[in-house]
Amino acid sequence: MKLLADRAKIPLPESDDPREKERTKLRQQVQDINRIAARFFYEALRSGQGEAAAEYLRKRGITGDTVRKFGLGYSYDGWDNLYEHLKSQGISDEAMLASGLVIKGSSGRLFDRFRGRLMFPIFDIRGTVIGFGGRVLDDSLPKYMNSPETVLYNKRKHLYALNFAKNNGGDQIIVVEGYMDAISLHQHGITNVVASLGTALTDSQARLLKKYTDEVIISYDADTAGQAATLRGLETLSDAGCDVRVLTLPEGRDPDDYVREYGADKFRWLANNALPLVEYKIRVIRKQHDLSATGEKIKFLSRAADVLVKVENALEREMYIKKLAREYEVSEEAMHSEVIRRTRPAAVRRTKMSKTVGTAGKLISAAESPKEKIIHGERFVLSLLCVDNSIYDVVKEHFKIGDYVGEENNRIAGIIYGRIEEGSGVSPAELMNIVSDGESGIFARILNDECHCDDNEKAILGKIRDIELMKTEMRRDQIIDLLKNKSRLSENEVDKLESELRELIQELKRIKENPEYGKERRGRR
Repeated sequence: MKLLADRAKIPLPESDDPREKERTKLRQQVQDINRIAARFFYEALRSGQGEAAAEYLRKRGITGDTVRKFGLGYSYDGWDNLYEHLKSQGISDEAMLASGLVIKGSSGRLFDRFRGRLMFPIFDIRGTVIGFGGRVLDDSLPKYMNSPETVLYNKRKHLYALNFAKNNGGDQIIVVEGYMDAISLHQHGITNVVASLGTALTDSQARLLKKYTDEVIISYDADTAGQAATLRGLETLSDAGCDVRVLTLPEGRDPDDYVREYGADKFRWLANNALPLVEYKIRVIRKQHDLSATGEKIKFLSRAADVLVKVENALEREMYIKKLAREYEVSEEAMHSEVIRRTRPAAVRRTKMSKTVGTAGKLISAAESPKEKIIHGERFVLSLLCVDNSIYDVVKEHFKIGDYVGEENNRIAGIIYGRIEEGSGVSPAELMNIVSDGESGIFARILNDECHCDDNEKAILGKIRDIELMKTEMRRDQIIDLLKNKSRLSENEVDKLESELRELIQELKRIKENPEYGKERRGRR
């Protein structure tokens, strides 16, 4: 919004929340520090002290144009060169520490985080420098060092070089492991390449890629660690809805080595012939078994059947069954039988997953546990509250802090309630900053799919009815289970449980017979 507002020269209203104002000010300060630091590192690379780093780049075949495009630089070997430079620009020690580029020692002295390293500025999709990576020029450790998380930089949410690749991805984007892999491929004209800022792709990175392409090709090193990272990345990308493939390089090669030796055309050929997810998984399993032994062959085919069960497209699954049967000399009927045997339990579960409709009109899967359904209902309440702060009194009356079944929901509610009571309010966008990374996707879907209500108060009261019904049913079932083992209970405990059970049955009857239960309960309070 800020980017578009600046482009249209329209001022955005500022938040009245002093904490939000302070955070915005700090973000701008860190952004300015990163820009100054990037220029400082870039100039240092061209100095006499940066000659070793410049020579390293020349040996790797990196041209001057590429150095400029990616803003590559060098951090001086001294303890506080960058610190003194930033200080000369009038930047406070607090802002420098917040940027992560400066560290405070045990003595209280401030010194540079990056020293004697080849520097890689990390850009967001708009081309703003949000952090840095640094590589040593000798054998010292750690070989690579990245900026810590700051108000601007979160490595789980960004991809290196996406600011360049997002406009050149076309039908696909290639994901590599390291900075140099991405830079080298870009220099060779393969510009639809990004690098992950860790060993395995995160959910946030997968969703980010999905915004720009449907097909993602992942090309990590061929060693064991790289293979494990590839498998994790494949699953994450697949869950995000991407068509994922694996570009397999010869053993001991990385993308930078390969493209420099064999050229861009051969690398593109490998990309165009990358293995689909299913084939790659089966190939990995194949390497783990000695197929000359009958027992190992059976284990391999059983594990391959486990992979095929997850293929939802029946035609695709059938083709893989035929291929495996042909290649490993088993009958199609036997292979098909193994897959079907694994599929049937899932099919039975799906049949049992009858859908029940809540009062708010949304589908709830009966396969979810009662607790999961309640937690989802609580998320809807918190999401709609951020859409419409005016229903706060209704929400608070039914849900005090600590009343939420989900612990994360209690934490989120504490922040939302506090802001509303302070008078600053809270919006859906601010909710997405409050929730954890693990739940951001869930809340985003609720806001997008469920929070378009004609009458927000009616929707909240309806959801309260649903949640109370589920809580009461869950407690009823717990008591019934306890009473099945009366021999373990004292006579007094049995009497109390039976009395509570009778009350719960009456309460369930009231809830089910009264569609206005939420409003009625509010009146009783």
